[in-house]
Amino acid sequence: MRTELWDQFSNLGGPSPRLLATVTAHNADGTSSLTTAEGAQMRAQGQLGGTIPYNVWVQAGRVVDVAPNLPLVEVTV
Repeated sequence: MRTELWDQFSNLGGPSPRLLATVTAHNADGTSSLTTAEGAQMRAQGQLGGTIPYNVWVQAGRVVDVAPNLPLVEVTV
């Protein structure tokens, strides 16, 4: 039995974050092999057209959209 308090708690996390990743390969099962800016390797559902390597946005394990191919700058505040 769910309570209203549990519903409020489960909503604290919000939606899953959008990640920037580079497509390194298209796989035969409809997934894409990706590398994040931090160097982590992952697979996500979906393949978008483009010449590999290209950048994409990934959310909840799915390729959402093509991302611009801009240089990455990290600033520590």
